[in-house]
Amino acid sequence: MKKKLLSIFLAATTVLMLVGCGNSKQADNTKNTEKTVRIGFPGTQNFIGGVAGVAQEKNYINDELSKAGYKVEYKPFAAAGPAVNEALTANEIDIAIYADFPGILSKSKGVETSLIGIADNYITSAIIVKADSPINSVKDLKGKKIGFTKGTYMQKYLYQVLDANGIAQSDVELINTNNDVDSALQGGSIDAVVVTDTQEAIQVFSKKAARTIDTSKDHPDFTAQSVIVGNSKFLAENKEAAVALFKALKEAKTLMKENTDEAYDVLTRSGLDKEATKSLYGKDNGKFDYVSFKVDDAAKKKINESKTFMLDNNLISKDFDTDKWIDNSFYEEANK
Repeated sequence: MKKKLLSIFLAATTVLMLVGCGNSKQADNTKNTEKTVRIGFPGTQNFIGGVAGVAQEKNYINDELSKAGYKVEYKPFAAAGPAVNEALTANEIDIAIYADFPGILSKSKGVETSLIGIADNYITSAIIVKADSPINSVKDLKGKKIGFTKGTYMQKYLYQVLDANGIAQSDVELINTNNDVDSALQGGSIDAVVVTDTQEAIQVFSKKAARTIDTSKDHPDFTAQSVIVGNSKFLAENKEAAVALFKALKEAKTLMKENTDEAYDVLTRSGLDKEATKSLYGKDNGKFDYVSFKVDDAAKKKINESKTFMLDNNLISKDFDTDKWIDNSFYEEANK
């Protein structure tokens, strides 16, 4: 009898062990097949900013991707657009949210990407100087040291604004500061620096450590766009992930329009105080029409104008077909 009971016990134990192993293997397989969307963007902290930042902070992106069977991984790059491009080229990220200039630059070099949306159709640059600087205008920059980040939309604005003021590039000393605004300007190694609209708001409005002497807000033709670019192979194999991203972005835009004060609170994550945030993101009186998503004819025209400028100034060497680069299908599917 004892031998029979022992046999039954051993058999039951074996079954439990096999079931446990099976469940463990199933969990391992689930873990191994879990899909990830890696989103890259310029920045020194884990916050995208703009409508994508709202979608990120409110977990809209995480929730929508989770419904589609994905998880999200955010990858900020302190070295801005050029570093994002390197990551795209090396297949270290799947989707990039950044300015049109580096997006065009990457595509012109043959990197297989698709332009799938516009996160902001009106981003600006500015030239700032120390608060106590004697420099008051662009014309005062002749013979001065100007910092900028090479390979970004600030470079395009800088070239354009110098030309508009009759200043040749050889008339100034151009220094690639690699987005190191604070130490370069406040340390005195440069006389002025070209910054993004967010950096301008932080330095001028929040910290009050600098003054703006020119901004592309005053030159509409010099403004840029924040684009959403994806690795073409990834998009072809993971259409549902890109669609989920647009659903999340649409939720964020709705929040910005319907609960603007809450959205401004979220956007202070970029380092701005509340008033500076309102100044930066309330640029169309709170309508948020600049958050457009679709690459429409106006957006395409702006892309082509930027591309032509870059070709004319030898910032890129190869042209490409903009129409073939644009793919609105993910945005359109999210709107069904």
